[in-house]
Amino acid sequence: MGVMVQRGRAVVSCVPVVLAVLGIVILPALMLSTHGAAFSAFMLLLVSALWSMAIGYPALKDRLLAMWREHRWLILAMAAMPTAMLVSAWLNPAAPRGVPFAYGRLWLFGIVLFGLLQLRPGRLQNVQWGCVAGALASFVWAYLELRLSRSDVVGAYSNAIPFGNLSLLLGLFSLTSIGWARDDGWLLIVLRVAGGTAGLYASYMSQSRGGWIAIPVLLLIAVATLRHLSWKKRVTALLVFFALLAAVCVSSSMVRTRFDQALSDIHAYKAGQANTSVGIRFQLWRAAALMLTRHPLAGVGRGEFHKSLQAIHAEGVITQEATAFEHAHNEFLYNGATLGVLGIGALLALYLVPAAYFLRAALCDDRVLRTTGAMGLTLCVGFMLFGLSEVMLIIAQTVVFYSVMVAVFTAHIHRRRQELGANPVL
Repeated sequence: MGVMVQRGRAVVSCVPVVLAVLGIVILPALMLSTHGAAFSAFMLLLVSALWSMAIGYPALKDRLLAMWREHRWLILAMAAMPTAMLVSAWLNPAAPRGVPFAYGRLWLFGIVLFGLLQLRPGRLQNVQWGCVAGALASFVWAYLELRLSRSDVVGAYSNAIPFGNLSLLLGLFSLTSIGWARDDGWLLIVLRVAGGTAGLYASYMSQSRGGWIAIPVLLLIAVATLRHLSWKKRVTALLVFFALLAAVCVSSSMVRTRFDQALSDIHAYKAGQANTSVGIRFQLWRAAALMLTRHPLAGVGRGEFHKSLQAIHAEGVITQEATAFEHAHNEFLYNGATLGVLGIGALLALYLVPAAYFLRAALCDDRVLRTTGAMGLTLCVGFMLFGLSEVMLIIAQTVVFYSVMVAVFTAHIHRRRQELGANPVL
């Protein structure tokens, strides 16, 4: 009887672990190709965390307090965005009340983090296989949907730009995760490299110029953290990467056409032709900046951007064609326009607070910590760079992806430091 009770308890305690591992694998693996995958993964992580709280209830208060002491600034930074939306909604009577569900999940970041902190580093590292699978899937979708022409709908996304940007991140995570490998055979290393190549290919086929510009910076982060290699080998690796990028730029007519088109659009805008692709973005940025100056504290409110564009068009500031867009094609200006300085501050907190945490890990002597820090830093810097030309966080699954990956890398760093004896037990 006692043996059966012990087995039952073991099964009960294993359930949250299984759910959490499934969640962190499903999210990157299926997010690009399956509608609802991000929501399902988040629910698995939430249930796992609540289950862990329930079975460890006697010590729950102490564990929550320990997590709060260690990660309170990160939890507050993730909660800043939905809080800014709520304040903006209160201060803008015309704006929709409440906070969109996708952003509201940022308030639950601490609960998800708590659940992930119960996993050992080896189990958290399973996220790499989700990234590899997601990157390989992005290759398939890019080949099917983008090979002949640039399509608006790719996989589960209605825009090729965020699809390409997230494919790039999944590919870079696949490559960087080689730093976690110690006893893996060459086949698993090749699989990671294949994932990296697939992600780069999908980014290339998406024709996202913003993503392309981010590639050298993100590669620099990845190579800079390879401190177990000599500086000569790291410089050589960077030179090889940059040479390959230059070769692609020179040999690819598509890349040359995209950049030539951007330069042509800029010259046309200066000559008074405002309705080119780049010209419309300039108009949107100008309109967003105008909204921010007129409503500096809380912006015009989420859901009011399009209506405000039409009002600015009536003033003769922008053209009719520019009013057809739902966002400003710039994360910072869009948040400033709709949420004011509250939104810009929340966005900076969302990026910079975890980036500082990951940078600290990336500078550690331990190879595993450096690898995780590099992946987290790639996530934060990547989103910041993508946000210069696209509003990544307007998409629900992208918000979930960013917040959950921050939680995964944070939990992995914390548990690894516990292994090394550098952190208190949560």
